[in-house]
Amino acid sequence: LDQLGCREALYACVEPVQWVHDRDQHGRLLAKPSSVSQLAKARSGYSFAFSDRQNILEVLYDNLKDKSKVLVGKNLTTVRQHASGVTVICEDGSAYVGDVLAGADGVNSKARSEMWRLADEEDPELVKNDKSSLESQYQCLYGIASSSSGLPAGEIDVGYNEKRSTMAIVGKNDRTYYFVFEKMNKTYKDPHIPKYTEADKIEFAERHGDMKVTDKVLLRDLHKNSVSSTLVGIETATYKIWTWGRIACLGDSAHKMTPNAGFGGNQAIESAAALANSIKKLSDTSNGQRPTQDQVVACLHSYQKLREVRAAAAIQASNFLTHVQALATWGHALFARYGLNYMGDFLENLTSDVTVGAVAIDYLPLPEGSLRGWMPFNPEQGQGMKENLLVRAALAMPFLAVFAFAWKISSAVVGIGGDGLASSAWYSARLMPSSLTTSPWGFGGQFNSSASMNNTYTTTSANVHPATNMLTTNFLSFSGVVLSIWSIEAIRCCNALMPVQLPLLFTVLAQRRGLGVVAPLYSFVHWVLTPIDTFKSTDMRLTKMHYTKAVLPSLLMTFYLPLIQVWLLPEVSQRQTWLQLWQYFPVTLSLGQFAMSKIWKDTADQDKIERPKRDVATLRYTIGVPTGVATMFWLYTLCASPVSFSRLFLAHNITTTLADFSSTSALTPVYDLLQYNYLIAILSTYLWLLYFVWDAKVAGIVTQSWLTVLAASALATVVLGPGGAVGAGFLWREYIITEKRHKGALTSDKVRRGVCEGKE
Repeated sequence: LDQLGCREALYACVEPVQWVHDRDQHGRLLAKPSSVSQLAKARSGYSFAFSDRQNILEVLYDNLKDKSKVLVGKNLTTVRQHASGVTVICEDGSAYVGDVLAGADGVNSKARSEMWRLADEEDPELVKNDKSSLESQYQCLYGIASSSSGLPAGEIDVGYNEKRSTMAIVGKNDRTYYFVFEKMNKTYKDPHIPKYTEADKIEFAERHGDMKVTDKVLLRDLHKNSVSSTLVGIETATYKIWTWGRIACLGDSAHKMTPNAGFGGNQAIESAAALANSIKKLSDTSNGQRPTQDQVVACLHSYQKLREVRAAAAIQASNFLTHVQALATWGHALFARYGLNYMGDFLENLTSDVTVGAVAIDYLPLPEGSLRGWMPFNPEQGQGMKENLLVRAALAMPFLAVFAFAWKISSAVVGIGGDGLASSAWYSARLMPSSLTTSPWGFGGQFNSSASMNNTYTTTSANVHPATNMLTTNFLSFSGVVLSIWSIEAIRCCNALMPVQLPLLFTVLAQRRGLGVVAPLYSFVHWVLTPIDTFKSTDMRLTKMHYTKAVLPSLLMTFYLPLIQVWLLPEVSQRQTWLQLWQYFPVTLSLGQFAMSKIWKDTADQDKIERPKRDVATLRYTIGVPTGVATMFWLYTLCASPVSFSRLFLAHNITTTLADFSSTSALTPVYDLLQYNYLIAILSTYLWLLYFVWDAKVAGIVTQSWLTVLAASALATVVLGPGGAVGAGFLWREYIITEKRHKGALTSDKVRRGVCEGKE
């Protein structure tokens, strides 16, 4: 509509929505208010607004250059197709001939019914299923009130009730639009969808009059000031056939959705733009000649092909929101109660998914305002264009293969028991009786892999075996880098309600089974659930600053400080005491971050709108410090290793390792276990970063060749070590998702480049 020059006129007659309030049956807030309009404008350049159809039609009509083409009061009765065109006959007997009939005449479309009639004449089975597609599960009282009863202008209040819901939108001049939805006792199919009388409407309004729009305003307060109101069954349909011959349906006649999300009007406008694009292309390729029947049919098929996937996705999203607001099932109720709190941007992201791939009019210039947001319009992203998670899971099977291998090693080591280990000369000669008699997580005592590794850390801190000491310090410093990354990903906005938001779970498992076991599992989950589409808007990669600031200090206090004491204190008993404290770092790290985050104000809502890159500097030093520590130990190892690097870092055959576990030959068993743990953790994390590069290359965000990427990775590993390379790789990844754009994104630079190339 901005391309048509209607933007200013539209905004002049509406009140942009500022806040959306989700409320329970008592009118109390379910979650903090949603700044949907502000974030929508920051992302797309356009505010979120609501208006009735009358205002929009008036603006569109006033914008027409030639109003003589608009004929009112013409009710379609019959459509006839012929080789040279299509003829429509109206109720008053008038007839009109053209190349294409576009039926945008609503859910009870006469154009669609005529299209079905003509299709039946040639293929009775073609539209058979479509004729029964229209259905209704909800009835809705829709009204316009002259008074808001005190509700603030520019706000939407949504009420969540069992099997029913409300919505009130206060527009310009206190004009208020209200909806009451109720789930019916069954799903009705067309033509059996109920029709309601005035008496039905009055009964419905009285029955639901006590519903709370807010904690102070009831539904009856709005309904008594109604200018108009109606009770209808809310239809929804996903039609398979939009076109036949020279007839094309669009809007509700092709894709009918529930009104809860407000997508219906936008989808109709998109379909109109897509149809106009197809017809314009047909006209441009016809060389001034009248298009043939086959050309018209192909043109209309291309229109449907472009639109049907996104329209179906919008229908699905609208239906989901309708069910959630009516608490249709226990799953929807759980989502409303808890999901809205943890997914503060649910409505904004749902709207963004629908709008990011919106159809533009190809033959008109893009408005400058649409190119300035955090989320460029992109026809290759959004609803209907999302990657299939099952396909991503299949592609990520190497992570699960690594996980299975690591689990087998871990299980075999745990299964061996501790008799041989307890009699090992390495332990009995070097280690005082351990105070670590039980695992902090209740998984058994000294004779498990966790206790074995803890004894290893204590013994190596005495530097009784320099090679073991170097391997251990490199492994632990690498673990620090991984922990910092996991902590950052847990507080990234786009990871809301994903398993990676639970670093405590992964770190506890890593303590029990080893980082080498957990790292491939974490990498699998993260990569599968985080396609490149996740970062379509700059603010989606944002982390919560008050938590981000807490990551490094809490990591230093709970992970690094106890280890420093383990290495520096003179007495073995003291070192073991600090190691006992260190074992609890999964819990203390999480508690430390939570406690320290309270020092700073949560500015996430403001940052998303105004400063979506605000956290970048903090991220750099949060990752940079553990990366520097890992690099320091790596460089020291390069200079002072008492054994070859292959012996220091490359594990022997696992069969040999397990056979030697009861040996008194000092080093091999636990040393090889540590090697495997370290190598598998490195492999998993490297693979995770390379999978991101794969995603980014497909999206056109990374343009470097694979040879360049692999060479840079190898060089970074040699110079910085595995921990340094992973830290540097993560920071490079952060730069990519912050500064680079998808190849399909319509940015200012790309549009200007296209204009210049067109002029050339």
